[in-house]
Amino acid sequence: MKLFGTDGIRCDSSRFPFDNITLRIIGKSIAETLVSKKDILVIRDTRESGKRIQKELAKGILSAGITPVFGGIMPTPAASFLMKSGKYSAAVVISASHNSYMDNGIKIFNSKGLKIGDFVEAEIEKKINKYLSLKAVVSIKKIKAVENSELLKFYEEFIVRNFTGSDLKGKMIVIDCANGASYKCAPYILRRLGAKVIALNVKPNGKNINLNCGALQPEYTAKIVKELKAFCGFAFDGDADRLVCIDENGIVRDGDYFLASMAGWLKSKKKLKNNILVATVMTNIGFLQAMEREKIKIVSAKVGDRYVMDDMKKYKAVLGGEQSGHFIFKDILSTGDGLLSAVMLLTALSDKNKTMQEFMNVIEKFPQVFINKKVSVKIPIEKLSESYKLIKSYERSLGADGRILVRYSGTENLLRVMVEGKEIKEIKTIAENVADSIEKEIKYEL
Repeated sequence: MKLFGTDGIRCDSSRFPFDNITLRIIGKSIAETLVSKKDILVIRDTRESGKRIQKELAKGILSAGITPVFGGIMPTPAASFLMKSGKYSAAVVISASHNSYMDNGIKIFNSKGLKIGDFVEAEIEKKINKYLSLKAVVSIKKIKAVENSELLKFYEEFIVRNFTGSDLKGKMIVIDCANGASYKCAPYILRRLGAKVIALNVKPNGKNINLNCGALQPEYTAKIVKELKAFCGFAFDGDADRLVCIDENGIVRDGDYFLASMAGWLKSKKKLKNNILVATVMTNIGFLQAMEREKIKIVSAKVGDRYVMDDMKKYKAVLGGEQSGHFIFKDILSTGDGLLSAVMLLTALSDKNKTMQEFMNVIEKFPQVFINKKVSVKIPIEKLSESYKLIKSYERSLGADGRILVRYSGTENLLRVMVEGKEIKEIKTIAENVADSIEKEIKYEL
């Protein structure tokens, strides 16, 4: 049975595999696969299901003879940072990232602070399925889940240390914490750096994480930035590994703007190793053209920050990321971190003495249209003959001035269609036709 997607295990927290019995088996399987005498760190975001899932996973970990250490609520990338201490054999993060509160997830980091790869996931899955088939029972009934708030402080100090610009005193920064894992640390860190912080969505109640806010819906934050004439704005997702930037004019700047401007800055400081930047297949044509002008080589990875990191290691790149807001500064931390990314950008703005709009005005983007459709099954696109022919026909008509990307989400039952080109009306029609065709053909196949 396949449990892992592109970013760990993720689904509705009220059903399998997030029932108590299976959670204990998952915890036991993780501990046995990542075998070590060291403790396993367990952290979570603000979802109401987090505490229960944490306890049941911990029972499984304990049954394998390993001690679970609870870090409480903190951003996902904090787990990667805390691995540097050498105290833990692994970290388990309980979060469904940008999904709604009904979902939850399990992400696993190894002792080096890297998300585990496909092979290790397969080994854990094998053990889980074996125990499920044997109807194994983890008999530990009670566990004290005492959370150590001191661990968050170590992470906060790490982020603060990476700001090397001048004081942010007098600069107003609006942040949207999505009622998620950054609700405490993001305002604290930016205030430590001297900024006047307007913090939105910092009152989590277990059910309001990502609710009409955060990195996926930054429009309200952008409105506040413009109204208050703030220096800039930042929107994080539920587990704070993703960042969306908002310039002083209230214009939302996605990952393409961030990567292009930061790559140029690092190159100017002679810190962009081999002049290589790792992005994904989702990047805009305008971004690619801008990087070509800057003589920065682009390596195109599969969607998912884990795959970006794989290519960064392969090509010895120091910067990589996704249009969606995951950015990795490999020489500092081996995973995407929204807070670290914000601090690095603020350092660059300070160094260049520029506003965000001035700094990010390096690319002219082609229009893009995105359509998401729920699907019951994920039939490979090339096996949907009529839809596949339609896509190829549209690709020929767009030529070099556009492209079509069709894929399934790795974490949800969603079809994702992206079309890029010069004319917004044309690409919108193409996207709708492709999405409708695939939806109909899937229903027909069933």
